[in-house]
Amino acid sequence: MLKSKGQSLAWLPLLLLEMSCNASLVKVNKALKVRRGQSSYLQEGDLHFLLPLPKDACQVEVVLNEPITQRVGKILPQVFNCHYRENEVKYVHNGSPLLMEDTVKLRLYRFTETDTYTEVFSLHVDIVEPDCSIIKLGPQFLQVPFYGISADVDGNVLSLHYEKRSSLECSIHLNSHDTNLPAHGQLVTGKPKEAVKRGDEPLRYIEDPVRCNSDVCLKGVKHVTFLKVPCEDFLLMGLKYQHMTPPSPDIDYIAIRLDLKDTRSGNLYQSEQIWIPVQITGGLVNQSPVMSFMSTFILEVDQFILTPLSTATLDGKDEETQQERLIFNITKAPSDGFITHLSDHTRPIHSFTWLDLNGMLIAYQPPNSTHTQRRHFEMEIDVHDFFFEKSPPMTVQMSVRNADTNAPRVSWNMGLSLLEGQSRPITWEQLQIVDNNDIGAVRIITVEGLLHGRLTVRGGKGFMFTVGDIKAGIVCYHHDDSDSTSDFIIFRITDGHQQTRHKFPIKILPKDDSPPFLIANMLLEVSQGQTTLLKGTALQASDVDSSSDYILFNITRPPQAGDIVKFPGPGLTGYVVSKFLQRDLSQSMVYYRHKGNEVLDDSFEFVLSDFQDPPNLSEPQVVMLHVEPVPRQAPREVPTARRCLVVKETDVVHVTQQHLHFVDKDSPDSDLTYTVTTPPFDRDRHSSEDAGRLFLVDSLPTFTKDTNAPVLRLFTQVVFRR
Repeated sequence: MLKSKGQSLAWLPLLLLEMSCNASLVKVNKALKVRRGQSSYLQEGDLHFLLPLPKDACQVEVVLNEPITQRVGKILPQVFNCHYRENEVKYVHNGSPLLMEDTVKLRLYRFTETDTYTEVFSLHVDIVEPDCSIIKLGPQFLQVPFYGISADVDGNVLSLHYEKRSSLECSIHLNSHDTNLPAHGQLVTGKPKEAVKRGDEPLRYIEDPVRCNSDVCLKGVKHVTFLKVPCEDFLLMGLKYQHMTPPSPDIDYIAIRLDLKDTRSGNLYQSEQIWIPVQITGGLVNQSPVMSFMSTFILEVDQFILTPLSTATLDGKDEETQQERLIFNITKAPSDGFITHLSDHTRPIHSFTWLDLNGMLIAYQPPNSTHTQRRHFEMEIDVHDFFFEKSPPMTVQMSVRNADTNAPRVSWNMGLSLLEGQSRPITWEQLQIVDNNDIGAVRIITVEGLLHGRLTVRGGKGFMFTVGDIKAGIVCYHHDDSDSTSDFIIFRITDGHQQTRHKFPIKILPKDDSPPFLIANMLLEVSQGQTTLLKGTALQASDVDSSSDYILFNITRPPQAGDIVKFPGPGLTGYVVSKFLQRDLSQSMVYYRHKGNEVLDDSFEFVLSDFQDPPNLSEPQVVMLHVEPVPRQAPREVPTARRCLVVKETDVVHVTQQHLHFVDKDSPDSDLTYTVTTPPFDRDRHSSEDAGRLFLVDSLPTFTKDTNAPVLRLFTQVVFRR
């Protein structure tokens, strides 16, 4: 574990200081089990870290410049908090059938107010066969001869097994540029064009119909490098494998990914990857790569000078794998000094690609101690091909010669690592300068850099300082608290006679100090009295510093004409909520339920927050809802109503709901009004006799026939209940 020491640690107890410096901060490190082609989340107990002080910030970074790690998968996200949550950190397997285990290299950062502690450790990944998978291979396998074209990738080669629901969309994705597969061929569609046979052409010059490597034949096929099609179409599109580059091993692969997407929320429901094998007739078993004996395996290094390696020093080759895909792995590191990548020369590496070696981006950092004699160091290294075969290890010697110069030189440069917004002194542990004549005369002058911070000397603004100032810890870098991840300083180092320039790197780890923000807020529509899903594509937030799944929507002003309801699962009863997570939206759990009233425009207000203590809060946000009115229907008659009244000429009878009864689902009985458009009449148009009248019982003192009773013109359905 490395420590960047500050000016003073007097406030820490001695026992705590010793534990921080010497003991590992990784308390629990369990191996992660992942099903082949699928993903698995880190559970809260899989990684546990020892933090002496609860207020200390702690982050974990995935080391990306180690190609010998994460060979068949990757950890997401690249940086996560030590107190990660459930379903936040996951390993995604790429479907390769070649390895049963993988390794992820992680770097732990613990930040106090004055110090940065770092520790590198590895997470082991066990790859197991899935009990249940969507994609199944067989019963047939693709076969192809050299320069040949295979049969179609159809239902005989693989089958898809998933629940076909209207809310699930299945798609197949293929990207040869990202996967580098196929490695020895290409994917094509269409049919090869047959060569025209001429009568004067010898039989031996007519192309074999199984092979296709002529310009005439290739005119009939179309090269495919990127693909996204529905699952049903993939097995019917006539995709084929065409062999291109012998010599090759006896097997190649086609890498595909299947995604099941929830059409309601727009989120990924399930994903699975697989490598489809292609058997190459005539190919040999993949051979191990070898070191190139044209290289010297000796690196001449000047004292203190970071010296790049080249293919003249070290090289490898393989008959089947293209050279740019070879990976070199250091099996035995130098006893002093270290191998590093020039993108971050302050940190040692244990593997690198041939491309970086050929680009002279891999270098040896000699030790920072002075000797009068030449010193020799050794490392052992092997080379791996694309299909993970490796060569025997080879020894590389680094010969460090003593320098004969009086110019000031940087003997050690480890850079700075700090949390966003923090300050750190540049100490002798990070930057060391030597001079043969007079180290006291050396001046370090800032000439470039400081894009996201400032430098102070003795607490005040400064641009020039001495070696003594570095040893005293009074030269400090202050980050400006911006959302930046790196900075640098270019120093001009001079003793008054000779000078040199040197770059000092600064790595900045992000802290969770930014509130979540909305990236989608669409108008929602719902039918009157109905319930609609709040889709994850219509209402979506993001957080640059932490997992978006745990963004909390806190409802500060609920809707007036409805409720926000959460349904925890299929068939379960929903309940009104005042807050919900982004993950709830992704899983289609949150709905808006209209109460059925006449309010046709509604809204609710919320504030976004994360799970920091205290939480970062956004500005209030408003979701607008439009209620589509349901077309009004006329009142309908109850089927049991007779609409017929029998009365004697001298009697008075009640008109009840048995005679006249209408209902309306949108209106109460008190709002159902009857209007008498034609008073009672005799069917005999020539008769002049009185046919009677309708009257309200409450308008007469006694329930008897009275010709002076007021004629009733309007009444409601509710009068029949009296």
